[in-house]
Amino acid sequence: ILSIRWLETFLRDFAGPVVVISHDHRFLDNVCTDILDVDYETVTEYTGNYSDFLAAKLRERKRREKEISKREMEIAHHQKFVDRFRAKATKARQAQSKSRMIEKKTDELVSLPPSSRRYPHFRFQQQRDSGRDVLRVKGIKKAFDDNEVLHGVDLLVQRGDRMAIMGPNGIGKSTLLKIIMNDLAADEGEIEWGYETHPGYFAQDHREKFGRPQRTAETWIWEGCPEQSIGFVRGHMAMMLFTGDDVEKRLESLSGGEATRLVFSKLAIARPNVLVLDEPTNHLDLESIEALVEGLKSFAGTLIIVSHDRWFVGQLATRIVEIKPGEVRDFQGTYDAYVHHCGDDHLDADRVVLKAKTEKKQKKAAANGARKQPNGGKPKRSKASLHQAEQEQSKLLARIEAAETRMQAIDDAFCAPGFYEDTAAGQVRQLQMERSELELEVQSLTSEWERAESAGVPG
Repeated sequence: ILSIRWLETFLRDFAGPVVVISHDHRFLDNVCTDILDVDYETVTEYTGNYSDFLAAKLRERKRREKEISKREMEIAHHQKFVDRFRAKATKARQAQSKSRMIEKKTDELVSLPPSSRRYPHFRFQQQRDSGRDVLRVKGIKKAFDDNEVLHGVDLLVQRGDRMAIMGPNGIGKSTLLKIIMNDLAADEGEIEWGYETHPGYFAQDHREKFGRPQRTAETWIWEGCPEQSIGFVRGHMAMMLFTGDDVEKRLESLSGGEATRLVFSKLAIARPNVLVLDEPTNHLDLESIEALVEGLKSFAGTLIIVSHDRWFVGQLATRIVEIKPGEVRDFQGTYDAYVHHCGDDHLDADRVVLKAKTEKKQKKAAANGARKQPNGGKPKRSKASLHQAEQEQSKLLARIEAAETRMQAIDDAFCAPGFYEDTAAGQVRQLQMERSELELEVQSLTSEWERAESAGVPG
């Protein structure tokens, strides 16, 4: 999210022309001033951002449909006159005139060409309602070697919740979903599904669920509902734009978007009352994302999602759970309300992670200090040694903050209006190299600080 917002600022302030192709609705809204629409066998330019374009295109199509309908009614009215009076001598001349008018209007009548846009139809229906308490997550901990990604996560999910799990990259969002869905074992803690819960899972690595890649798409779907007819299977596949020979495509040959739609087809057939979705929009085009949002809005069950698509989350989530190192923030409200109240729309900023880790260690050290020492209260290290270690840690933190401050200053310079036009190319390259070196320095200093911290030094 931080990177996307930085890019938006950079592109808005860039003085030259910018051509963008993207499937990110909010990104297009925040950056674009004009839209080139490739559709109806032609290219049409619209002024405004993506939302403006959608509204303008809808108005234009309705106008053309109304015009076509009006002409068709005129033709039908004239044809009725011709049919009625063609055989009457007194009206023959008028009937011939009307016939010529019909021919002219028919020639002028141009139907709307077919749109190249294809919208799948997502329809998620529950087999039955779940109980009130859908899911309890109790004290979940998970580490990979020395990297602890989840520490004491507690959550209660209730029927009807539409929850988005947020957090910086690598914090453990997908790991938590895998643990919830029993795809990965936790080191500590419990997962309890409630009464009559039937979860459906869209994994970020969903292709791994395909198994034998030589099978056809139709075979894979049918294996999930062998009691159903071929017509039932193909009907559901058609809703996801698999028609004709598409149903015979091998799983290994499917594009990213096709694979995603196929997984959702199988999910819909299963009729779960809880949907657990990990980055479901990654491979979908704008039309499919919009259709998925509409389908999920109509879903009466419980929704748990992880996504970097701000528009997608903003359309669906009414509860935001932010995972931070050592803690979980639970916010009841929409994504925009969360950003307004909490101000954390830069969730993967290194300084935020580092600050949270520091606070976590300080709390732990304070708690340990309150307990009696097993060796009669004598400290394991001398006061002088502890003081020296604390000073070294403070120096490391100061160097990290100084490097990050300089990186921010360089980023601000890059985003300044007219920077690239007014700055020599050599100086730009020099700043880019300096920023790369600073980034490596921050990584190295952070690792050094964490090693000192893990040695048992307080604070």
